[in-house]
Amino acid sequence: MRPLVSEVLGALALAADVSAALPPDTSLRTGVIAVGLARAHGLDGPQTSDVFVAALLRHIGCTSSAYEETGLMGDDMELKDSMGLVDAGSPVQMINAARRGFAKGKGAIARGKAVAGFLARAPKEVPRIFGGRCEVAIRLADRLALSSGVARALDETYERFDGKGAPHKMRGEALSVVSRVISCAEVASLFFRLPGGDELAVEMVARRSGGQLDPQVVQTFRKSAIALLAPARGEDVWRKLLDAEPHPRRELDEALDRELSSVLADVGDLKSPFTLGHSRGVARITEAAVSELGLDDGERARARKAALLHDVGRISVSNAIWDKAGPLDAGEWEKIRLHPYFTERIVRAASPWQSLASLASSDHQRLGTRGYPRGASPAGRPDGAIASVLAAADVYQALTEPRPHRPARDASHAAEELEREVAKGHLDRRAASAVLKVAGHVRVAAARGIAGLTDREIDVMRLLARGRVDKEIALELGISPRTVHHHNQHIYDKIGVRTRGAVALFVVENGLL
Repeated sequence: MRPLVSEVLGALALAADVSAALPPDTSLRTGVIAVGLARAHGLDGPQTSDVFVAALLRHIGCTSSAYEETGLMGDDMELKDSMGLVDAGSPVQMINAARRGFAKGKGAIARGKAVAGFLARAPKEVPRIFGGRCEVAIRLADRLALSSGVARALDETYERFDGKGAPHKMRGEALSVVSRVISCAEVASLFFRLPGGDELAVEMVARRSGGQLDPQVVQTFRKSAIALLAPARGEDVWRKLLDAEPHPRRELDEALDRELSSVLADVGDLKSPFTLGHSRGVARITEAAVSELGLDDGERARARKAALLHDVGRISVSNAIWDKAGPLDAGEWEKIRLHPYFTERIVRAASPWQSLASLASSDHQRLGTRGYPRGASPAGRPDGAIASVLAAADVYQALTEPRPHRPARDASHAAEELEREVAKGHLDRRAASAVLKVAGHVRVAAARGIAGLTDREIDVMRLLARGRVDKEIALELGISPRTVHHHNQHIYDKIGVRTRGAVALFVVENGLL
């Protein structure tokens, strides 16, 4: 029997939790509660299936707005962590949360500026941020051929029953019952593990009745709260959720498995405008290089998937660090050194991918005892040839991409740097040679004519995806800001999106970088 799609959705759910700065397994626990609540509320089989999937993927678009969130407050992870338990319909709660959580470790003046800046800009920026997250989540759901009910629920993730949500300000029963059930389940999931347990969860759900939450769904929850919360306790919540999955259960075929790994790659790379398409590029080079070394088709497929998944752990690190142009301090470096651990943890959450978890997280290992997170040479691994190629491919691809502290290197300079790493004894010579031999042949030529876009619109769109504003794009392309603005409007209309994050995903999906 083939594995189930749901067995891989656990990895996406864990990634969503990490990117949203939620406590571990929040999406899994929300799913367990939501499936039980859906059945108690009388939802039919297809609706309950939609609840199961949408609860797991509820925050899958969060990485796409990290750049904007950092611009809004200075640290996207602090912003999400500060607001995680807040009722967004309460200005008092939001102000108090901002005062407690923003600019931690900084002086009173810096903290005051962070709070004041957030409060001034939030009314305009937060709906845009939520809209971007939803738009990206829907596009990812479409790639996985998920139902229209799941897509609708993902689009309503940040809506509220009282109409004060975003991005559409939908109200009452205009919201799908699927999203109304999941919203209630998530509030319960966030609070029942805190001191106060079940009673606190019931109290917080009741408080938000008629505001964030549908009163009828709240009533159903309160009637059976103890029974609904019980399966979400303990360490085996994922197994309980899989057992509760409604029938029919979708099997994982080879094509969908490939698409799921590509989705997770894009989720990781959307974290920063500087890493768009990075994992896809590493995967192309890695697959070609292991073929050059004579590995068989099975190992090539394994290498490609590990390369696609290798950087998903970057979502655990704030964009205040990833996008920093200046030198990093010791604490910031320590957070970066931990991101391969999160890669391994996320990949291991998908049972069909468990054998790839260690390999996928080995891209920063170096020969001898150098590298991180383990300080163990890839040469001693059973899959050492792939691990060595992955490490070299990651270095080469990163060098050819822009970073906050430097422009992209051209191919010759990237090759020279790779050779220097070999000479220092950091990278395997044979693996690096294979990477350099194939790298020039796997570059993807920019597609033209997609969605009726002109060449100039594609040039503008690349820079827009990287987070550039109109004036910066105009300066780089030698045109006026007003012309850039017109191009942007045409781009949004032609590709059918509204936010920078969705533009970035479109650019990556269509090989336009």
